[in-house]
Amino acid sequence: MAFHPQDVRFDLDLIMKYAKPAPRYTSYPTAQEFSPAVTEKQWREKVIQSNSRKTPLSLYFHIPFCESACHFCGCNVIITRRKEVVEPYLEHLFREMDIMGSLVDKSRKVVQLHWGGGTPNYLEDDQTVRLMEEIKKRFDFDKDAEISIEIDPRHVSRDRIFLLRDIGFNRVSFGIQDFNPKVQEAVNRIQPEKMIFNVMSWIRD
Repeated sequence: MAFHPQDVRFDLDLIMKYAKPAPRYTSYPTAQEFSPAVTEKQWREKVIQSNSRKTPLSLYFHIPFCESACHFCGCNVIITRRKEVVEPYLEHLFREMDIMGSLVDKSRKVVQLHWGGGTPNYLEDDQTVRLMEEIKKRFDFDKDAEISIEIDPRHVSRDRIFLLRDIGFNRVSFGIQDFNPKVQEAVNRIQPEKMIFNVMSWIRD
């Protein structure tokens, strides 16, 4: 059956129900849960308290750097081509992992790990390997853990895809906003169809 745009019907009540600001779904806890009223002592107690449930862990690492801005993006990003900004950020991540690792019960296995951004493949090969090594030093992974990374297909090579597999990643995600070149230009995200299919073939390999 042919599709005709004029046949589309909209539920105005449903549209109005959700036509209001909401927290970004990519963040948990959402930003509005953070407050200066929560002290470091309270935060530590909350983490330690969570150990009593003995539930597995899901870890998220935010790599905020991008080489260029996508006009549709609402994520917490730093637009820069100065790669020297990465090392200080990694050092802060390692220190935060030390704090969190000291509070979390070692018997709690990591069942999910995700690197998001920004552009996690903004990191150089050695930085990517080092970050994964430092994570695995501090946390114990389940043998069937889902280990995923978000990539920018404009800045990844076949060798990088295979490196990600070799250090433990078993899932890759990336965004395809539109195949129309004019739309890609408008949102400042030029990634031709051929490029997308090349990256997909490397991931399948």
